[in-house]
Amino acid sequence: MKITHVQSSFVAPLGGAESYVLALATEQSRRGDEVEIVTAWADADTVERARRAGVAIRVHRVWRPYRPDQHGAGVAAKIAFHALDVLEALGPDRMPDVQRPDGVVHVHRFQGLGPSVLRARRGAVVHTAHDYCLVDTTSTSIREGREPGRLSAVQRLRARVIWRAARRASILVFPSERTLARHRALGLPAGGVDQRVVPHGWPAPAGSAGRRESARTRPRFVFLGKLQATKGIELLLRAWALAGVDADLVIAGDGPERPAVERAAASGRIAYVGWVDAARKADLIASATALVFPSLWPETFGLVIAESLLMHCPVIATPQAAGTFVRDGENGLVTEGATAEALAASLRRLADDAALRARLARGAAASAAALDFGRHVDRVADVYADAREEFSRGRSPRP
Repeated sequence: MKITHVQSSFVAPLGGAESYVLALATEQSRRGDEVEIVTAWADADTVERARRAGVAIRVHRVWRPYRPDQHGAGVAAKIAFHALDVLEALGPDRMPDVQRPDGVVHVHRFQGLGPSVLRARRGAVVHTAHDYCLVDTTSTSIREGREPGRLSAVQRLRARVIWRAARRASILVFPSERTLARHRALGLPAGGVDQRVVPHGWPAPAGSAGRRESARTRPRFVFLGKLQATKGIELLLRAWALAGVDADLVIAGDGPERPAVERAAASGRIAYVGWVDAARKADLIASATALVFPSLWPETFGLVIAESLLMHCPVIATPQAAGTFVRDGENGLVTEGATAEALAASLRRLADDAALRARLARGAAASAAALDFGRHVDRVADVYADAREEFSRGRSPRP
């Protein structure tokens, strides 16, 4: 089958959505499908990495004041960025050559390309909602650290315009029931298009020497991810100062909060190792007592949580980050709230209780089966087959 993945940007270091797209495309290519990724921005290293995996990356140039994976330089740039998306929801397809009657287009992030790519006109279109851009310009849907129950009139108007294109997709896919419920709470209509929950899976990390935490006498906590406010890095630094445990904290990643991490690391109680590749990431997870994932936004799929559970490593997460993966007292700890005090309490609890650490590690190992990537790719293939059938029956496009 001809499969075209559409992702607004594909620039290293890859975020969670980009990593998922590349992993999915790689497995589909391995299974014999003809796969390409279409994007507006890509770097040479990522293009070569995909080529080695049997996946072509094709760049379709568009103009925006900044890349979708960046932040606008000012209010005017942000208004222009999102206004162009709204205008293109009302206009003709910007990428008419990606759709074919004998294939399927799988759209991931459309911000920066325009939602016209969601319309199934020449072939089936599946859209996976990796974030909340169907209903909000802020992909996390967070405002001033909170999850608002209702967005502004401007955001609601934008969402109605985006819906004009989204409702003409063949199938909308959500990684979890919570993600779908959050979209509905923010105004996504329940009807008009087939909407399904298809939980993500993830390939077991390669390059690891295996779990080594059991041989350690000193607990080690590891944070992996972008060093930005929504990922809770500042919350973690405050919690670590409050916890006062005889343990190590290793932080890996890069981002706007890097100076704060480097200042904290200068104290000697935190090790900052910068951005790490896949093999080094696996080694860090293998050496960890637990992964710490203190994200402040309602994560659609915590990729690093999946990687940790696949390596039988428990997770400490905030309620926003835990989703359906982290079950308190079974394969990890879910803090009582997204506060430094609550996170510090969970860190102390795990650092001081060896029996709890062993029980949670066993629970993490038992959770790995639900993340089997082969099974997930099979489910995606079933979605594609249904989307093509719906398109062939004339259900999409709609008049």
